[in-house]
Amino acid sequence: MRLYELLQAYEFDEIMPVIVEMFPGTGKYEHPLRQAYDILVNMKPVASKKEIRYKILSAPNSDEQYMGAEDRDFDSTWEVCLGKNISRERGVDLTDIELVANTLVNICFIGRHPRSFDSAYAELTKPER
Repeated sequence: MRLYELLQAYEFDEIMPVIVEMFPGTGKYEHPLRQAYDILVNMKPVASKKEIRYKILSAPNSDEQYMGAEDRDFDSTWEVCLGKNISRERGVDLTDIELVANTLVNICFIGRHPRSFDSAYAELTKPER
């Protein structure tokens, strides 16, 4: 399934609680994440042969493992990310809404966002005091 299809299957108010559960402390970023969602669902996706592949990854400098996608899968414009297929390797038991939540957060931080997201991006990346 393409990211834009998966993203449009959920309302932001369904996704945000999953983001907070997956990334504790992110509730304070609801406004910029909502803005990203609104921009993404109104963008025209660009078809891409590349994909966002969720797999079991090893944490650096640790023996721990986690489910996620490589940063490089998100290193393109938001329109291209929207046109990518999302897939799961064997052993990845993330639900569709968990994929959407994780993908939304990764696109915000890694993807090349449009200028209309500049102020929200600054809010997301502002150092905490």
